Amino acid sequence: MGKKQWRPFEEARKFARSLKLKNQDEWGEYSKSDERPFDIPSNPNAIYKNDGWKSLGDFLGNWRTRVPASRRASFEKARKFARSLKLKSSQEWHEYCKSGKKSDDIPADAYRSYINKGWKSWDDFLGTGTIRKYTKDNTRPFNEAREFVHSLKLKNQSDWKKYLKSGKKPDDIPAAPREIYKEYKSDGDWLGTGAIAPQDREYRSYNESRKFARKLGLKHRTEWEDYCKSGKKPDDIPADIFHVYPKEFTSMGDFLGTGIIANQVKSKNWLPTKEAKIEARKIAKELGIKTREQWIEAYRAGEIPKNIPSDLSKVYGPKRRRK
Repeated sequence: MGKKQWRPFEEARKFARSLKLKNQDEWGEYSKSDERPFDIPSNPNAIYKNDGWKSLGDFLGNWRTRVPASRRASFEKARKFARSLKLKSSQEWHEYCKSGKKSDDIPADAYRSYINKGWKSWDDFLGTGTIRKYTKDNTRPFNEAREFVHSLKLKNQSDWKKYLKSGKKPDDIPAAPREIYKEYKSDGDWLGTGAIAPQDREYRSYNESRKFARKLGLKHRTEWEDYCKSGKKPDDIPADIFHVYPKEFTSMGDFLGTGIIANQVKSKNWLPTKEAKIEARKIAKELGIKTREQWIEAYRAGEIPKNIPSDLSKVYGPKRRRK
């Protein structure tokens, strides 16, 4: 599709933001679906590279979009950049990130991105000069510190962060215990919740998780996400099935047992280009279809045979151009 056929950047971004997608994975899944308008590119970073593009976070309206490790600046570079801004607090950092001025290789969630790569504190990262150096002499022993934190009855990391901002924390209790104590195991152990970080959990096999998911009778990905948020999901069943089972996972239709088949599987049963072209014209004439949108609506209504894809140009277009 030529550049003139794509929706203007500002309009495309406005549309993308209306979707309320949270991250790159959700955009990737949406861009492959039949719901994406034909004039909205699946790779906006390439199409709008010199036409207003800043980052996927800016495009989706989600300034916290994670920066992949492969494109992430080193901790030293990110800290040097952050200090050059002369910001005074993490709140000012977050406001700056929302402005859209931040370089794409600098993560907004600096704490999470660099927690094991040199991170000490926001004061150190921003260079505010109010860094407290914890030593054995001014830090409460691990067991005593953990017992104190348990007494707070905090439920998660969000509660811990709110507590840190409250100003009530004793000076001898470190804000980043992971960096101070060798005995530190996990957030769940530190807070007393028993929660285990996703990367440390042991999950059921893909087949066992799929068998469990199919019994729930869910119809699509949104229902699966709502179920995961309900608190009813067993801890050994992952919510993020895409990344936990990268080799086994093929589609949500397969995982939930809805019968909806992924496009890469459907393609094996699609008609050859010439036959599909003849059949598509015949169907379009019979149903009075004149636009791509009308074709997709008919496909969703079950009026198009399953051996023809919902997006003809995407599947057969490249082949026609090569001939």
